Amino acid sequence: MSLLDENAEVLRRLEAEGRNLGPPRQIDFSHLLPDKESADAFAEIARRVGFLTAVKQLDDDCGDPELRWEVSASKHMSPTCEDITETEVMLDSAARQYGGRADGWGFFDV
Repeated sequence: MSLLDENAEVLRRLEAEGRNLGPPRQIDFSHLLPDKESADAFAEIARRVGFLTAVKQLDDDCGDPELRWEVSASKHMSPTCEDITETEVMLDSAARQYGGRADGWGFFDV
């Protein structure tokens, strides 16, 4: 299944649960990186292209022991499959330059 198909399925499921997908809202894209320097460098790139960012160190008992830092890159946008997928691919590519990777996306209801 492609990333576009996966995102389409998530949005279909949210809509089936009664979530209103119409209005633009802040969407948060999560990324995992190996160290603070990499996390800060990735966050700076995301800020330069219009994202709000937050960097935090993860607890020792969470997930991948090689990827201990999380960067949330958030942007106000429409929750369409195409826009989410395009954004996720772009940010993942930037995170990979620093030894990281995308770790999903989400949003709160408007």
